Amino acid sequence: MERRYTLEGGGSLAVQADGLRAVLTAERASDSRGLYKAYLRGPTGRALLGTLAPENGQLRIRRTLTLDALERQGAWPPVGGELELAFAFGGEKAPDGWCWMDPERLTFGEEALRAMAVRQGRILFRRVDGGFQLAYPFSCARPFPLPGLFCLARPMALAGERHVCFCFDRKGWPIVPHGGGGTGVC
Repeated sequence: MERRYTLEGGGSLAVQADGLRAVLTAERASDSRGLYKAYLRGPTGRALLGTLAPENGQLRIRRTLTLDALERQGAWPPVGGELELAFAFGGEKAPDGWCWMDPERLTFGEEALRAMAVRQGRILFRRVDGGFQLAYPFSCARPFPLPGLFCLARPMALAGERHVCFCFDRKGWPIVPHGGGGTGVC
């Protein structure tokens, strides 16, 4: 029986157990942003499936792995999957006042916040008085970027695209946004 999962980071994952092996197919719409790596998540770990490649207007990878290998990595039985932007193509300019940042370089007040941000890959970042802001592209068709902070997200337009913005103090703790006019001011 085939099981389907929505990948954290966008796209879908089909998992088909076939005897002592699993056939795994991850795919997402091609967006020309860069190279994506797909992972199968299990109860205690994750297994790298590989880098998605263009195929018929989509990005896709299909792998057949042994159940034993997936179990050793803590990725079987599956509980979901992840997709991360592993390498961004050059030329993607950040909106004025923002820069691209690897969340591994940021300090957060709690490890769970850091883990959520790291799973999203490269993010838009800017310093503000008393802390910093992070912005993520937003689409109803993709999982919400930092689900634990859903109630603190502020919608905003950056370079003509929809984003959600999160505000943090100097120590990396989330703060409640205020102000009006969609300026993204915390």
